[in-house]
Order: sequence, then structure tokens, then C-alpha cells
Amino acid sequence: MGDSTTDFDVIVVGAGPSGSTTAYELAKAGMSVLILEKEKFPRYKPCGGGLSLKLERILSVNIKDVIESTITGSYFSYQQKDGLYLWSDRPIAHMVMRDKFDTLLVSEAVKAGAAFRDRVKVNGITESSSGYDVISDEESFHGRYVIGADGVNGVVRRFIRPREIRTMAASIEAEIPVEKDLIDKHNNYVHIDFGTIPYGYAWVFPKNGVLSAGIAGFRGVVKQPKKYFDQFIKAHSSISEVSNYKYKGYPIPLFRNHQSLTKGGVLLTGDAGNLVDPFFGEGIYYAIRSGQLASSVVIDARNKGYDTLSGYDGLLDSELYPEFKAAQKISQFVYTFPKTWFDILTDKPELAEKYYNVLRGESSYREFLKELKGIAGSLMKTALKSGFLQLFS
Repeated sequence: MGDSTTDFDVIVVGAGPSGSTTAYELAKAGMSVLILEKEKFPRYKPCGGGLSLKLERILSVNIKDVIESTITGSYFSYQQKDGLYLWSDRPIAHMVMRDKFDTLLVSEAVKAGAAFRDRVKVNGITESSSGYDVISDEESFHGRYVIGADGVNGVVRRFIRPREIRTMAASIEAEIPVEKDLIDKHNNYVHIDFGTIPYGYAWVFPKNGVLSAGIAGFRGVVKQPKKYFDQFIKAHSSISEVSNYKYKGYPIPLFRNHQSLTKGGVLLTGDAGNLVDPFFGEGIYYAIRSGQLASSVVIDARNKGYDTLSGYDGLLDSELYPEFKAAQKISQFVYTFPKTWFDILTDKPELAEKYYNVLRGESSYREFLKELKGIAGSLMKTALKSGFLQLFS
């Protein structure tokens, strides 16, 4: 390790959506900020790339130029044998490629005044009398505060929670090149299939020149996820004949329960803090929102001379965790009884619009859970037979 040391108010480790958002907000507030990223930017990131529309309510950056498609409906199926289109008269979500989206957010943070260094692998963090030293192979960087936005296997997460037991989803995703007319056909809806993979779902999302296809299992690490991925691809009429694509597997760290994501002047955002929707595995909105909450706590700590960022835990507990807890219960029902869920959707298609309102930020998972409880009550006999009523208790 070299002997050079650079001082900043805040060092952000990881240049994904949560790290870039945190850096952007802090730089706007006049703080000196350094973003460290181990990969060379722009970099490919395996991800479905779905941005729920509620993101527009909180994001000040204009993302128009990186939107691949805008979604106004869904095609839901059960084991790809039955299906129904459930459309809305308003947008639900946007689709992006993560290399373009993440690069945009980093560039906005730099414009706001943040420094950015890619291809810097952080190996450790040590506490000093005036903050923290973030150590890489070649250099060390000093910051009063450190933000861990370095993902599921990040060094900062291990600094705060070295022995944490986490709930992980197993996922595989591929960007599959297809003809333009096929993209046009799929352009305004996503395909969501229940029952293809145990305790999870499969998807096809439309983007420019490709269909993004994947599977995710939400109960532990599903054995042989590639087998389920191959089965889904081969049975899908739009992509079954395509062979020139590469797939990537990746873990999704799901919210499990209330936990502290701070240690002194260090905190975790996004995937590093398991801040992922436990129903559909959405991470981008919560990455960005947690970055905004983190930046507000850091700014307040700086202004008041605090060395600790513990106020961040309270913000998560009041805003994000209640939603995650409701989403957990919905997930337990849907993925334990996927056929029952599909039958309910078929019988009550208006439920789709209620869920779309959650994605738009016009409703919440807590309100959506109440809807499902009402349905469980009205279908008491079925609920008692299938055993899903107690999941809502």
C-alpha cells in the first residue's frame, strides 16, 4: 500500500444508485465527497432494470435519456400455461440498462461537486481519531464519515455487520437480442410468470434491442437455478429459439427484520443494507431513497458536530421497514401458493391496478396487504383449506 492519504468529509464506497445518490445530495450541500468504485465505468450490471414510477416522486435527476421503455401493463401467467393481460391507462414503470442509468447518476454527482475514482478496490476500513481510513491496494483515503453502498458482498457491510445471517434470493438474468418487431410487440408490458421457479417468479422485460429475461427464487438459495432459467427460456415463445446470449447469476439480499445499519460514523445503503423489496426484489427505488435518507443524516451530523450517524436507523424504521414487513407477508402468500394467487388475479383483475398504484407511489404495500386480507376473509373456506390465511396474522 502506498503512503498517500486524501481527506474528505465523506467517502462513499460503491457507485451504484444508492452511492451516487448519496454523493449527489452531499455534494449539493457543500460537503467534500469521494466516490470509490471497484469496476471501470461504465460497467454492465446484471439486473432486470425496472424502475417503479414512484421513483419520479423522489429523484431530481432527469432520466429521460436512459429510459429504454415505459410499461403500462403486465402479462401474468402460471407456469407459462395460462395467462392474462392486465393493462392500466397510465404508466407503471420504466425499463433501463444499468450501465447507462448508473453512469448518469455518477455523472450528476460529479457535476454537483463529488470526486469519482473507478477501478479502486477497497480492502478495509480502520477507525481513526478524526474519522475513518478507507484502504485500497495503492492508497488510503480519510473521511469523517463513510457510506457503504458497495453491494451485497461489500467491505463496508462486513465492517458494520461481520457475522450477519442474511436472507438471500437466487437470481439469473440475461439480455436476449431479438428482432425489432418482437421488441415492438412487447414494448409496453412486462411478462411475470408464477410457478416456474419454487417460491419465486420469472420475468421478461422489454428494452432497446433486447428482452431482459430472468428468474428469482425468494426462499434461501434455490438449488439448480440454471435449470429453472433454461426451462423458462425454452418454454417462452418469444425467446425459445434464441441462443446467442450470456446469462449471469447474482444474489439479491432481501430485507429480513429490523437491524441497525450504522456503526459510529459509518452506515449502509441499498443492497449493502439488505434494503430490497422482499416481494418482487425491487432494489433501485430503495437504493436511491436510502441514499437520500443517509445524506440527510450525514448533513445533520456535520452541522451539529456529531460523530455518529445513528439517526439513520430511525428514518429507516419509520419509512422503509413498515413497507418491507407488509411486502414480506404478501411474498409469503404469493410464493407459497402461486396457483391460488394466479386464480385470485384472474377472478379479481382489479387487484392489478391496486398493485400498480403501489408502484406509482399512490398507495402502499400496507394498503395492498389490507386488500388481500379482505379477500382472504371473503374466501374463508378456501383460505382455511389452503392454509394461507394465517400468513396474514
